[in-house]
Amino acid sequence: MTSDVVPPAELRGRVSRVWRRSGELPLALPQPFVDLLVFADGSLWLTGPETESRTGSLTEPLTGIRLRPGTCASVLGVAADEVPLAGIRIPGSGLDDGLRALRAPARQADRAMDPVLRAIRAAPGAPVSRHAAAAGLSERQLRRRFQVAVGMSPKAYARVIRLHEAMALARSSPAPDWAEIAVRSGFYDQPHMLAEFRRAVGSSCVRFFQDSAAGG
Repeated sequence: MTSDVVPPAELRGRVSRVWRRSGELPLALPQPFVDLLVFADGSLWLTGPETESRTGSLTEPLTGIRLRPGTCASVLGVAADEVPLAGIRIPGSGLDDGLRALRAPARQADRAMDPVLRAIRAAPGAPVSRHAAAAGLSERQLRRRFQVAVGMSPKAYARVIRLHEAMALARSSPAPDWAEIAVRSGFYDQPHMLAEFRRAVGSSCVRFFQDSAAGG
């Protein structure tokens, strides 16, 4: 079972969504975000962004608070690239404590990263050098600051964003043209897109599209 809850209004600049899962994990693309997880026993864990989708089932209900890029470092004081995919435990117990921690006064966020994130989402196939130049940074500076804010490199983030863009385009068409979708999503070509989907979700984009549609 899957459900989403609208974040508290005062946290929407720091939290994009609050989700709840139980039972079999739904078929999904990897999510390039840090989540603050609330387990059934109340324990709080930060878990790093995904480059490959997770599968399996949950033995107990799980709640996740999806953090906007930069929140982990500026509010919780933990660089996003220090949060492993397996997770690290943080003080507190239960959803209220998790939300309370996210209401704490924040350090100044890295303002240069917001336009970079928007640029990558708009053109996920563009080279990192273009985004660095637009931000007035060297590629090395951009990579380090991006990793602190997001938890992954700009290149890895773009790879995941391309997957999401391809599925959005496929779902918007009654008869997806996969070769065109590949180019519009920023892949080199259709074989490149097929390979990236197999790496991230274990199947081709066509199979993933069909299976996700069948699953509702």
